[in-house]
Amino acid sequence: MKTRALGLHHLGVRTLAFPLIALLATVDFPDLQAAEARFRPALIGNGSKALINLIDTKKLMEKGQGHGLLNFQCLVSASGQPLNPVTYRATSGSTALEMEVTSALWSCRFIPAIYDGRPTEVLFLGTVLFVVADGKPHLRIYANQNRDDIAKGNDFIAPQLIPGTRKKISLVQDELGKARISHQQGVVELATTVDANGNQKHIRVLSEDPPGFNFGRAELELSWGAKYIPGFRNGRPVECTFNQYLWFFPVYRR
Repeated sequence: MKTRALGLHHLGVRTLAFPLIALLATVDFPDLQAAEARFRPALIGNGSKALINLIDTKKLMEKGQGHGLLNFQCLVSASGQPLNPVTYRATSGSTALEMEVTSALWSCRFIPAIYDGRPTEVLFLGTVLFVVADGKPHLRIYANQNRDDIAKGNDFIAPQLIPGTRKKISLVQDELGKARISHQQGVVELATTVDANGNQKHIRVLSEDPPGFNFGRAELELSWGAKYIPGFRNGRPVECTFNQYLWFFPVYRR
């Protein structure tokens, strides 16, 4: 199921006013080393297999790709391998960018997350911004999907869910009975507040599509009490609220 596409103006045209050199590099977080013994988020990195280095901006220019933006998410395994990547909410005219990012996500490697001193699987939320200025391509990848943070170019990594701490789908099968019978898939947008230690403090449903199938209620029950790698601002763990999308499919594999 496709979620709605957003125009660049929804995310703030100030994004396009960044110093262009700043759009050429991924975010660097040297201060993360202080927290690394306890936790560290999964990171894009900057090696030859890093996502940003596998997106061919020259090819995008040749295909006529103009300004574009899209969200993506994937599981990042304890070894840094991306699993089940998906892209969504692409701006109009971003087909070439979406195809290039999808291909790169299947081939790239992340720096794995650390939780309690050990590599762990997490859910990574990202945004890809592609800008053409003075006839040259510029690429930036953010580790969050918050509209205001993207618009301002903030140094922010959204909290990363540790999937094994969520409840099992079998616990909410009754609530999803109508969806299972009709083979209906759906998507839920959540706003979640996580403290600086990775503890969930608050969660609420922002939207569910389609309505009437209890997807929002089921997602609240599944996600309540889950653990996270905390969010990081300017390299330091902080309490924060972030947005994320979660999907339900006719065959539930969550």
